[in-house]
Amino acid sequence: MSNPFQFKQFKVCDSSSAMKVGTDAVLLGAFIKIGDVKSILDIGTGCGVIALMLAQRSNVNIDAIDIDNSSIEEANRNFKNSPWPGRLIAIHTSLQDFARESNRTYDLIVSNPPFFENSLEPPDLKKKFSKHSKTLLHGELLAGVNKLLKPKGRFSVILPFSERTKFINLALLESLFCNRELLVYPKQGKKTNRIFLEFSKMRSEVFSKFELTIRNSNDSYTQEYISLTKDFYIKF
Repeated sequence: MSNPFQFKQFKVCDSSSAMKVGTDAVLLGAFIKIGDVKSILDIGTGCGVIALMLAQRSNVNIDAIDIDNSSIEEANRNFKNSPWPGRLIAIHTSLQDFARESNRTYDLIVSNPPFFENSLEPPDLKKKFSKHSKTLLHGELLAGVNKLLKPKGRFSVILPFSERTKFINLALLESLFCNRELLVYPKQGKKTNRIFLEFSKMRSEVFSKFELTIRNSNDSYTQEYISLTKDFYIKF
């Protein structure tokens, strides 16, 4: 078993999970607007790192679901060992089943979903589930979100930039409107490779667009990335 990843207020083991601790998850957990939400759902929680970050940033009860049983077992251990065990629950289920069977709706839904719907699949089964959309197509993700999101709720997701237009158009089929986005550049001088998108059931009169560069040209972290993640990373 690998050593846990130590954050400032909690630690995360991810050796058994399909979705590991990574920059995408940390960006999503740090950039999401919390506001006055009363309920949160994390879809495809993996080791639970996003749910833990949101628990640190709020006083809200958080449901975290994943189709992979090993991920759910590890997320539950991470939740129980955190400062907020009473507010976090990991549930072994697919989004499709959860949306069909649950009567709950949420103020905030978040997901770091499977990315690639048409690329070559990796041989490792967990990597296949975590990075390829065979068990959760993006259209299915958005249909589930539409069912589970409250009328004034928000849905936040991080994707490869190449998926942006397709995902936004799929969301429109579910009457979900993109109102906020963050373009992520891995390094100064490089092209954007990730995008954070926020949707709601209401079209906003103001579209908010932001940009974030993670590293300077000399590979040091930019001040904007440090400011965004300093409440979590020990090194900052």
